[in-house]
Amino acid sequence: MEKTVRKEYDEKIYNNLMELDKVRECETFLVYASSGIEVDTRRFITEMLKRGKTVAVPKCVGRDMRFLAVSSLSALTRSRFGVDEPADGSEITDFDKAMCIVPALRFDERGYRLGWGGGFYDRFLACFSGLSVGICYEQCCGEVPVDEYDLPVNAVITENGVYFSNI
Repeated sequence: MEKTVRKEYDEKIYNNLMELDKVRECETFLVYASSGIEVDTRRFITEMLKRGKTVAVPKCVGRDMRFLAVSSLSALTRSRFGVDEPADGSEITDFDKAMCIVPALRFDERGYRLGWGGGFYDRFLACFSGLSVGICYEQCCGEVPVDEYDLPVNAVITENGVYFSNI
């Protein structure tokens, strides 16, 4: 994707996400720090921190993913897997009034996702009681294989709008 097109799509996805009523209502946001080909989340992280919301970024520990609170993007360091994660911080375990922004290579029309293959989000979402929102580019929406342990997200947002919503 051309850099200018990607920037335009990221802006539209950000605006579509910010229009969700639940973004105003949630107090805690679990958000991956985007890199590479992922939809930009850094603007969203910065904005939620400005609004005084709790923001936590995932850190992989063994086969588990934990979300650690951050106070700024500068609190992140590059992991051996090439993703930015917190070096330390308080682990967020209270998911009441929480929203998890979920990445994927692809989402289908029901909210099922094709991830990067490690199963980290699958294991996490199985125990997550808050709202889950997938973000991706429209070109990354389509059919995905679904296994019995897969769980759909509550909504999928692309540059064209909210795909569906269970929130």
